[in-house]
Amino acid sequence: MDHDSRMRQELVRILRREGFGPVPFSCGSDFIEALDFLAPGIAVMELHLADMAGPAVQQELSARRVDIPLIVMTASRDIPTAVDVIKRGAIDFLEKPFADGLLLKVLANAWPMLERNIEIQRRREAAAAYFGSLTKRELDVVRALSSSGSNRDVADALQISIRTVEMHRASIMKKFGVKKFSEIIRFLPDSGLP
Repeated sequence: MDHDSRMRQELVRILRREGFGPVPFSCGSDFIEALDFLAPGIAVMELHLADMAGPAVQQELSARRVDIPLIVMTASRDIPTAVDVIKRGAIDFLEKPFADGLLLKVLANAWPMLERNIEIQRRREAAAAYFGSLTKRELDVVRALSSSGSNRDVADALQISIRTVEMHRASIMKKFGVKKFSEIIRFLPDSGLP
């Protein structure tokens, strides 16, 4: 994404020639709006967009889609900014102008990360769907069981009976389609639950 139409056209030309299917954006807000519909891929973004600051776009992207790794580009020689975007999770930084070969090398280096991140995003979405099907009380039981493990401790902490904990536990396991509660706990890191 770049507000400079000539740069966008050049990037699209290079990427299409190499067999990629680029989706160009002229501004950060259009990209943010499309995040729910974009296929996994690698984003190449100008750091200084006309409508939004690059770090704001980067923050929104990283919060919502790990399956779109980010490469940042800019014409400014601002090393602290480059370091900052890398610290925030961008996978590379290109200084404009750059050779076609350098862009293709950076994309080739990003490919393994994209494949790994697609799997991470898939697990996040699955965890969100599973945990989204639980009631508030069932979520409380999952959190408590993940830290305690004992039905009695959970019953005491939530001020409910052990039998109620057991019923919630069975209902949760049914919703997840698992035989052991420990299989649910492995979804917790991907769930985004506190």
